[in-house]
Amino acid sequence: MDATQEPATLVFPASHPDGREYLEVSRERDERVVAASSVWDAGLATHEGELAVLPYVDDPEFPARFLALVQQHNITRIYAPVAAAYSWLERFIAEQSLSLRLIGSSPIKREIERFDRLMAKVSFWRAFIDQCAGGKSDLSDIEIAAAFRMSSHIYGESNEQKIAAMMAIFASAPKGDVVEVGSLVGKSAAVLALLARRYNIGNVLAIDPWQAAAATQHDSPETVRVGLVNEWRWDVPPQDFAVNTYPIGFGSFNYLQQESVHGCEIFKKEKSVHSPTFGHVDYEGRIAVMHIDGNHDYAQVKQDCESWLPLLDPNGWLILDDYVWVHGDGPKRVGDALLQERAGDIERSFECGKALFIKFRG
Repeated sequence: MDATQEPATLVFPASHPDGREYLEVSRERDERVVAASSVWDAGLATHEGELAVLPYVDDPEFPARFLALVQQHNITRIYAPVAAAYSWLERFIAEQSLSLRLIGSSPIKREIERFDRLMAKVSFWRAFIDQCAGGKSDLSDIEIAAAFRMSSHIYGESNEQKIAAMMAIFASAPKGDVVEVGSLVGKSAAVLALLARRYNIGNVLAIDPWQAAAATQHDSPETVRVGLVNEWRWDVPPQDFAVNTYPIGFGSFNYLQQESVHGCEIFKKEKSVHSPTFGHVDYEGRIAVMHIDGNHDYAQVKQDCESWLPLLDPNGWLILDDYVWVHGDGPKRVGDALLQERAGDIERSFECGKALFIKFRG
């Protein structure tokens, strides 16, 4: 059979962001697609090699033009990311008894389903958040949902369980700074910024060198030590980080593009940070919540804790990421030593989402 006669999927309107995304994914699975739009898009046409132009669905010429396109390209499925187009096509296909299948539900129904799944997630984690909070969390379902949705759109390895626990601990955090070592593109930093603002804890500071040498974890297998590090184009993470954190962080958030120890010295000396993106932000110099998620080599994690924990409020929280980690035991060795050496200073601790959470007491 000639390739042009193989069954095809019509993406209409392909100029919609969801349409463009479908086109990208279709290439990964070798799906034959036909891109169409009611508005000419030269860039899209060049990228796809061809762009069919159809009238708007309420134009009298649309049915004939649409059917001709279907016949010409042997279209059997349609992805319609715009509600008006989906609704019209659904009705027209049923009335004409056409052998065409619309992919998925309508965009409006998909949004309702997306919201329902989000709120089901909140219900699933609600009791866990209450438990980690040491009682009933005062976060509303909407607030929990907002944190989950925001973080789900940011690349990173902080899982839902860890994010749920992060939501829980801020209710018992003292006033002070919120500091993160190792931010990559800002998934957990955005959650910290949201929670710090919600509970009026204090300003947030993220520290990350965003450099290949600093990210190389010598204690880990080659896949982590070399493969993942080399996959990044290192000019991207700091910019991606700023884009992801700006909406929630501006005014009470900043960053230092420094290695952890040097960043700590700047923090202690200056107690303020200025950056082109976030402007000027002042800090107290006393940390309420500390998230250590930088290089996981034992020596580096140990150094991070030795540098930063003296600045932690006596009643503050420490989050030590990847306490349970298949690629190395640096965080666990440091965490276990902390649990033993400072047992008398610990109010409670728990492990979840691969991270160790420790609440100290003054």
